Amino acid sequence: METAVVAVCSAVLLLGAGFHIYWGLGGRIGADVSLPQHEDGGPAVKETAVGALAVGVVLALVLLLLLGFAGQIRLPLPHWQLKTAVLIWAAVFTVRALSWSRYFGLFKRVRNTRFARYDSLLYSPSCLLVGLGLFLLALADAA
Repeated sequence: METAVVAVCSAVLLLGAGFHIYWGLGGRIGADVSLPQHEDGGPAVKETAVGALAVGVVLALVLLLLLGFAGQIRLPLPHWQLKTAVLIWAAVFTVRALSWSRYFGLFKRVRNTRFARYDSLLYSPSCLLVGLGLFLLALADAA
């Protein structure tokens, strides 16, 4: 089961990192639903290439962390540090998914925008899946 959890979480993180890096490099596919929107459809946050690239790099680093923790790659960190980092990121992804923020999370208040629909159907469930998967892996680890 742990192999399946690693595979699913890795796929979600790789896809998320890929899209964010693509947007950061100027890609436009999906960009119109990549950021929270006000009720009138206007952007709630400013779009920046640096921001998109930063998110992409962070997601890629979390992927490397996951692969290192799962023993798929070798990282120059002790196992306890990898486990601690996995638990921290598990909390970050779970909180993102369950947020009561105005614009994102499963309990968001603004629900009538294109971003909100994608967030409800794809982004927040993906974050919850990764968060719970990381928790499962870290808590199942006996080392």
